[in-house]
Formats: sequence, C-alpha cells, structure tokens
Amino acid sequence: MKGGSFIIFFTTVLLFVVQKVDAQENAVIAMDEWQTGTITVRQDPRVQDVVNRQIHQNKRKKGIDGYRIQLLFNSGPTAREQADRTKADFLSAFPDYPVYVLYQSPFFKVRIGDFRTKREALKVYHQILKKYPTAYIVKDIVRFPDID
Repeated sequence: MKGGSFIIFFTTVLLFVVQKVDAQENAVIAMDEWQTGTITVRQDPRVQDVVNRQIHQNKRKKGIDGYRIQLLFNSGPTAREQADRTKADFLSAFPDYPVYVLYQSPFFKVRIGDFRTKREALKVYHQILKKYPTAYIVKDIVRFPDID
C-alpha cells in the first residue's frame, strides 16, 4: 500500500474500533429469553430522550396525528341544527364510531372516527359512502387509541 491508502485504511479501522467501544457503554433497555438464547438490546440514552419529548408533545396537543371522515361542512342560520341531525342520523346507522361536531367560525363540521392511518379511514369510508356520498377523509388530531 502506498502512504495515502494506508492512512485511509488505518483511519477506517480506527473508526470502527471506536464505534464498537462506544456501543458497549450504552444502557441495556430490554432482555428477552426465548428457548435457549438471550437477546440483549442496547440503545443510546438519547433515543429515550427523543421518545419522551414526543410523548410530551402528543399529550400537550391532546392526541396524535390521524384521520377522520368529514360528513358535513356547512354555515348559515340552520347549520348547527343540520350538524346535530347529521350526528344523530349517523349514530343510529353506525353506533360503533365516535362522532364529533366542531365549530370553526363560521362553519359547523361533523367528523367521525379516530383513525391512525388513512387505510383505516378508507375501510369505514367505503362502508358509509352509500348513505353519505359527499363524505371525505381529512387529516385531524385524533384521540389516543384505547389499550385493551
């Protein structure tokens, strides 16, 4: 090897050794035994800091990013009554989904569901499309899912 190639090779090897030594200092966060083996997961403590910040941010905005299906978007003197009728009508036909009546001046909106992915929303959207042909999927802050 020539001088320049040797320096590049030596530097690369040294970087791998330093990374290996640094990896040994990370905290053990999970151990699981399965049959005869053991799995040890090592994680930089900074990763947990990022996760904790995300949890705090989600609690502050009282939900997570997700999707809902909007059934009504209306303004005018009878918009509130129409929103309440739409909510009652939907709940009688589809009682398994939560319904939200929102007022964002000057509009009343009726939205349903707490879907984490657009795919989840599309399944319900196709079920309700015959009864609500003007419905559409919107991004929204949705409630945290229930843990069974």
